[in-house]
Amino acid sequence: MAYQEVAIADLRPGDYVVQVLQQNRDVAVKHAGWVRTAQAIELLRQKGVKAVLIDPDKALPGTTEESQQAQPETPSATEPAVKVPFSDEWPKAQRALQQTQLVQRQVLDAARQQHHIDLTLVYEVSAGLADSISRNQDVLLCLNRIAEQSDTLLQHCISCAVYMAAFARHLNLPDHKTQSLITASLLHDVGKAINQAKLQEEDHLAIAASLHALQKTVKLSGEVSLWISQHCSHLDGTGSPKISERQIDKGSRMLAIVNNYEKLTSPLQGKLGPLAASRQLLERTPAQLDAELLQMFIKCIGIYPPGSVVKLSSGKLALVLENNPKKPLLPKVKVFYHSVHQHHVPPKILDLSRQQDEQIDSCIDLKKYGLDVRNYI
Repeated sequence: MAYQEVAIADLRPGDYVVQVLQQNRDVAVKHAGWVRTAQAIELLRQKGVKAVLIDPDKALPGTTEESQQAQPETPSATEPAVKVPFSDEWPKAQRALQQTQLVQRQVLDAARQQHHIDLTLVYEVSAGLADSISRNQDVLLCLNRIAEQSDTLLQHCISCAVYMAAFARHLNLPDHKTQSLITASLLHDVGKAINQAKLQEEDHLAIAASLHALQKTVKLSGEVSLWISQHCSHLDGTGSPKISERQIDKGSRMLAIVNNYEKLTSPLQGKLGPLAASRQLLERTPAQLDAELLQMFIKCIGIYPPGSVVKLSSGKLALVLENNPKKPLLPKVKVFYHSVHQHHVPPKILDLSRQQDEQIDSCIDLKKYGLDVRNYI
């Protein structure tokens, strides 16, 4: 059964809430959970929740006054999450990314055929990406960077969504806001799917087509449309549309940063390394991009994002696995090849912050050595 939109006044004990759709207060509320008591529903109403999306298939049968006295499992305020070990999160992140790829293909196909886009699926995968990032963002960032897709538009949208999930969490934004930002990242370029010629055009030329493709879509929040419409605007009034700095929403500024960073660093495009891309984007502040937000984004994903391949001072090649927020130049890496002697070395995980012998010399494109990074995970 499809998800259903329900006003808070019509929400009943036993309903399973998938997402908060309307909320007039900036309060962090989880996207999913059962509401077992009338008191839990009243708490949501007090938090400013106006409407939610429920999954009728997960409704609890036979919810009685007695059972409602049990400990409620309700959407509640976000609590700091304990970081899940890299290896434990890997299979979960893989599933989240695979599901996102499947849904994004459906979205782009629907746009090409000018069909209705099912946002309930988009909301679901957005929540999945947010959950994985909350457990251990390094895993999903690594998986996404080493992924290879023949569809450049598909990979761009998904990569933007992964970066946005990490960015929003770093800023400690409410869950409903984070999920909307991820959704906007997945949808911001759907207009390019309509015509192959649009793939070669400047981003701002596809905004109208993207908004047109989405206008028939129900449950699309106004803020998602706003962020998509403004993500090519510049703070100095240039860009498109040409609006003033104070008119550009924070979400639009975040989407602009994520969109530009992904285009510069995409392995499919074969352009700049992460460090060079960050420097180029910093040169575009404060005229075009928000300087404070950009600094936060770079700190969030790291100077050498997980999934990057680096050459160490010894000449050995290594895959970046985990960021080190306190020492961004010294992440945790996995050594696997010696570029000078041109042979593999026994795989070894090094925490560069805990030893003196190795430092990162540069980011490299592993394809130049005839190697596939996916073989060294």
